[in-house]
Amino acid sequence: MANSTKDLILNYLSDLTETFDFTQVNAFTASAMSDEMHISRSLASQYLNELVKEKVVMKINSRPVYFLHRKKMEELYKTTFQDDDFYDLEEVKQYVMNHSFGEGNYSKIIGSDKSLAIVIKQLRESFEYPPCGLPVILNGEKGTGKRTLCTTIYENAARIGTIHADTKLIKLEFSPTNSQTLLTKVFGKNNQPGLIDSTNHLVFMICNAQYMSHEFQEQLCLLLEMDKNKSSSKSKYKNKNIRYMLLCDIHPHLCMSERLLKNIPLILDVPKLQDKSKEEKEELIIHFIQNEGLKMKKTIKISSAVLRALVNGDYENNLLGLQSTIQLMCASALRESAGKKEVIIHTYDLPEHLLQTMPIVTDENVIYIDTTTYKKSEEIDFIFDYFDRIIKPLHKYEGLETALNESKHNFDLLSDYLSYKQRIPPERIKGTEISLSNILDVVLKKRYINLPSGFCCTLAKLIYISELYSSSIQNYHLEHRSMIDEIILNIKSELMYESMIVEDITRLVNANLEMQMTDILFIIMVVYLHHYNAQVARRNIFGMIVCHGYSTATSIADAVNSLLENYVFEAVDMPLDVTVDEIKEVLVERLNRMNHNADVIVMVDMGSLEQLGNSLSTAINCSVGVINNVSTRLALNVGNCILNDKDIQTTLEKVSESSKAAYTIIDRQKNDTILFTSESGIHMAQRMRELFESSLPGQIPIDLEVCDYNQLVASGPHHELFESNNVLFITGTANPHIEGQVFIALEDIISGNNIDLMTSHLSKHLAPKQLNQLLDDLRKDFTLQNVVGYLTILNPKVLLDSVTLAIDDLQDRLNKRFGGKTLIGIYIHVCCLIERLVTKTAITEYVDLEGFERDNKAFIACVHEAFKNLSIRYNITIPTSEIAYLHEFIAADEQRFEDGELVSKLK
Repeated sequence: MANSTKDLILNYLSDLTETFDFTQVNAFTASAMSDEMHISRSLASQYLNELVKEKVVMKINSRPVYFLHRKKMEELYKTTFQDDDFYDLEEVKQYVMNHSFGEGNYSKIIGSDKSLAIVIKQLRESFEYPPCGLPVILNGEKGTGKRTLCTTIYENAARIGTIHADTKLIKLEFSPTNSQTLLTKVFGKNNQPGLIDSTNHLVFMICNAQYMSHEFQEQLCLLLEMDKNKSSSKSKYKNKNIRYMLLCDIHPHLCMSERLLKNIPLILDVPKLQDKSKEEKEELIIHFIQNEGLKMKKTIKISSAVLRALVNGDYENNLLGLQSTIQLMCASALRESAGKKEVIIHTYDLPEHLLQTMPIVTDENVIYIDTTTYKKSEEIDFIFDYFDRIIKPLHKYEGLETALNESKHNFDLLSDYLSYKQRIPPERIKGTEISLSNILDVVLKKRYINLPSGFCCTLAKLIYISELYSSSIQNYHLEHRSMIDEIILNIKSELMYESMIVEDITRLVNANLEMQMTDILFIIMVVYLHHYNAQVARRNIFGMIVCHGYSTATSIADAVNSLLENYVFEAVDMPLDVTVDEIKEVLVERLNRMNHNADVIVMVDMGSLEQLGNSLSTAINCSVGVINNVSTRLALNVGNCILNDKDIQTTLEKVSESSKAAYTIIDRQKNDTILFTSESGIHMAQRMRELFESSLPGQIPIDLEVCDYNQLVASGPHHELFESNNVLFITGTANPHIEGQVFIALEDIISGNNIDLMTSHLSKHLAPKQLNQLLDDLRKDFTLQNVVGYLTILNPKVLLDSVTLAIDDLQDRLNKRFGGKTLIGIYIHVCCLIERLVTKTAITEYVDLEGFERDNKAFIACVHEAFKNLSIRYNITIPTSEIAYLHEFIAADEQRFEDGELVSKLK
C-alpha cells in the first residue's frame, strides 16, 4: 500500500510539474498534495522526502517547503539540475536563468520558426525588457493569432521567472459599446477600487484596441507617462510594475491618439494567413484536422486534392476562417462515415468557394493522407540535396573548369528533377517566367551573350519554390553561410565578367519583380553564363532552331545543347499566326549578339520558312543555310559538325545524307544507381551517400541517389526510382524489403559481409585495381566509429561506449549473445535512435503498437532497464514505438543468422 501511494504521489507531482511556472506554486507543498491525495500531511511529507533521497524529486527549503519533479523540470528548462536541495524559489529561478538552454515553449505555435519568428523575437524582447517591459502594439487582421502570441509570451516569462511571481494577467476585451464599462472596471470609480488596484504587478492585454474610447486612451497615457517618470511621480500607481500589450485589428494610426502612439515605442505587424508559406499553411491545416479528430475520437484522412485546395484557398478572418471551414468539412465527412473508425474528407466536402478556385492538375494521382501520422513534406530536402551537389565542387576546388562543369551537370540534374518529378503547374510560374525572359533579354542583348531559352523556366521554378519554402530556404543559407560567401568571393574574383552580368540581372529582378535573388541562384547563373559563352565568341558557325508552338524549339535546343555540353543552338518559339517578316526581325536581333564574321544555319519545322535564308543573308551579311523538318537527331548531327569546325557547305551535305527516316526498336537504357535510405529520414541517407562517395576511386558512371524510407516501403518495387533507374543495390540502416532488389546493410559493409556481392555489381564500372582500391578505402572509412561519427551529430566515442554498455546489459537480460554482424547493426540502429530522440524526431508510429506492448512486456522492460544510463546521459525517454522497431530489427536479423551465430533464439 505504501509503495502504491508513493507512486501515486510521484505521478501526480510529475503531471503537476509539466505546467510549472514561478507564479503559481501553492500546489507543490506537502500540505496541498496531502489534500489532493486524501492522506495525512506527515505521510505525504515522508514519501516526498524519500523521493528526494532517491534523486527523483527536488526540494526547495523555503517556508512553506516546495517539491518539484526533477526530470520534468529538466525537460521543461532544457538543463540538468545538479543539486537536490535549493534554499528558495529565487535560487531555482536564478539557476534556470543561468543554465537553461530553452527558448520557451514557442514550438507549439505553428510558424514560430517561419513567418512568426521575427514577431515572436521582438515581442519577447519587449515584454522581458527590464524593469517592466516596453509597451507594444500587435497589428494584424482578425484571426491572425495575436491573442495566442501574447498569452504564450506571458506564460513563458512566468515559467522561466523573468517576471515577478505575483504578476497577474488581465485581458480586456473591447467592443464598440463597452469602453466606458471597462474604464470603470480597470481604474475604479467614486473610491471604488479597480483591477489596477488588485496587485502591484500587472500585464494588460488589451484586445480589439481599435475600440478604446478617447477617455480610456487618455487614462492609459497617464499610466505610460508615469512609468517613464517614476522617480518624480506622486501618483498612487508609482510603485506598480505594469506591462502593456495592445492588440489591434486595424492599423493603430487609424484609431489611436497621437499622444498614445508616442508612448508606445514598438508596433509589430502579424502576417495574414495569405502571406504564409505553403509548408506553414499545410502544418496549420493538418493541426486543425488533428484537433477535430481528437474531438471525434476518430482517425481523419484527407485526400491530397483537398489539402491542395485548402492550402490555396482564401478565408475570411484568416485562421478563424480556416478553422471554421475545416470544422464544417469534418462535420460533412462524419455523416458519411457513421459507424466507422476513420473519417475520410473528399473534395465534395469542400465549401463551394474552394471548389470553384481549386487548382487543377493533370499528372497527380489522388492519395489519402492519414493526419495522425502526417509528416511534413520532405520535397524541399531533395532540392537542398541538389543545392549541396551544385555548390560542393566550387568549394576548395583543384581546377576551376572541372568544378564549374560538375556544378553545371548537377544543376542539369536539378532541372530534370523540377521538370519530371516536382511537377510545378505552368500557370503558377508563367508570369514570372515571361518577366525573367524579358529581363534576361535586356541584359544579354546589351552584353552580346546568350543563355538557353529553357533556363528562364527553371529559374522561375526555383523562385517559386523559394517563395513556397521561404523560411526553409533562408535557414539553408544561414547554415551554409560561410561556404556560400567563400564561393561567391572566389567566383567574383575568377569570373568577374559573368558576376557583373548576374549582378545586373539581380538588380533588374529586384526592381521589376520585387524579388530578392538568393545567393544560390546567383552562383547558378554565373556557372551557366560561363558554360554557354566561354567558347561562343570563337565559333565560325552558329545554329538557330525556329519552330511553331510553345517551347517546341526551346525543348529541342536545350536537349541538343545538353547532349553536346555546349551552347550551339539558339531557340526561337513562334506563335502559329506570326509572319515571316516578324520572324526575320527576331532572328536578326539574336544573330547580332554573336560573332559577326560567323555563318548561320537555321533549322525550321516547315518548308514555308525556307525563304528566310535570302532575307537573313541580306540583313546580316553572312552565309545562311536553312534546313527543313528539324528534329532532335538532325539538330544533334548539325551541332556535331559545328563543333568540329565543318564549313557550312560540308555540314549541309553531310546532314542531308543522314536525314532519311528510319526506325528501329531500342531497349530502354537505365542509369546504374546505388540507392541510400534510412528510417531516420533523408538527412541520414544523405550522410551515408557522402561517406560512400568519399570511398569511390574517382568519378564512375553510377548515380548515387537518396530515397525516403517510408516512400520506399509504401511504393515497393513500383517506386519511380526503379522504373527510371537500374538499381544495383540498396544500402542503409534498415531494410525496406523491396521484392527483386538487393539490400546490403550498413553493418555488412562495416563487417565485410556481402562485399563480394557489392563488388560484383560495380565490376563493370571499375577495373580490378580500382576495385581493390575501393575495398581498401571501405575498410578504412567504414569503421564503426567513423560511421557513427558521420551519421550522428553526437560525440561518436562517448556515444559508442555508452551504447556498447547498454547492449551488453540488454544481452545479459535477454540471456543471449548476438553475432558480430548483428551486433554492429544493433550498435548503428541504437546510435541513430539516440540521435532521433535528442533531436526530437523520434519514430512515434508503429503498426499495432498496442499488440506489441501486450505481447512483449518483458522485452520492453529489459530495454528500459538496459538503456537507463543512456536515457539519463542524453536526457531522453525511449518511446515504446522505438522499442518496437528495435525488436523488429533484432527479430528480422535473427531469421538470416547462420547456424551457431546466436547462442540462443528470442523466446
